[in-house]
Amino acid sequence: MMNDTSPTNYTAQFTEPFRITLITIYSIVLLAGCTGLTLMMSILKTNIRSLTTTVFLNLMVAHFLFLLTVPFRIYYYVSLKWPLPHSLCKMVSAMIHIHMYMVFVIYGMVLTLRFLQYYKKTQRTEFYRRLHAVGASACLWSILLVVMLPTVLSQYGHKDGNKETEQCFNFDDVLSHQNIYALNMTLSIFIVAVSFILTCFQTIVLWSFTRKHGATSRFQQEFWVQMKNLCFVFIMLICLVPYHLFRIHYLNKTEKTHQINEVFLAITALTCCDMLTFTGKGMCHMC
Repeated sequence: MMNDTSPTNYTAQFTEPFRITLITIYSIVLLAGCTGLTLMMSILKTNIRSLTTTVFLNLMVAHFLFLLTVPFRIYYYVSLKWPLPHSLCKMVSAMIHIHMYMVFVIYGMVLTLRFLQYYKKTQRTEFYRRLHAVGASACLWSILLVVMLPTVLSQYGHKDGNKETEQCFNFDDVLSHQNIYALNMTLSIFIVAVSFILTCFQTIVLWSFTRKHGATSRFQQEFWVQMKNLCFVFIMLICLVPYHLFRIHYLNKTEKTHQINEVFLAITALTCCDMLTFTGKGMCHMC
């Protein structure tokens, strides 16, 4: 069944505590995200042949593109009106999901690469040529901008029940479609499962490393590499996993849990604060 998308009903669904919470979270995301990106750009080395540096640069681009849409969200939750084109509403609404999946993929790439390096399955930490690094990044963003983004915008919220109103970010009606429901459920289960698998691997690596080196572990360069990995794991567990765990329930209760889902979705945007973590002393030494 389609959700009731009348303006009055939707506005009433955003009770004051949830509205203030959303405004607060997105304000923190905008401030901390912009600060982190500025600091990271000032300390990141220019060796883009490095796999780590290339990954960080792509992560920064993903954060930057998403942060451009955050002011629109803050404005909407303050006024509860959307006077702008409906197509822009769809793009802003879709960007937080695209950003979330991009961050997950990039985190997964970093952790997998670091695990392979730790177990000596690969010794290479740089592209053969700088052009290869640019090409790899171009392929990644081509998939996003040429394939993923148009597909999402054409299918996301394709029912136009709220097109002529002043509301936004309410496209739950499409979840009634069996294929979209199945896709969302599969993605949530996959992200939760992979996150816990990566957490287990990271725990095993840290345990084996500290067991091998004992009290001298913190004096080893590899120890601080693993600490950086641990930051990625914690961010996934704190920002991404709770949303997808709740989403499994939300997909079956969209009408009753919409505003709670919006808060969990906002928490995923806190991944933009990761740059503040990596700008600490020594955190970017390996970039």
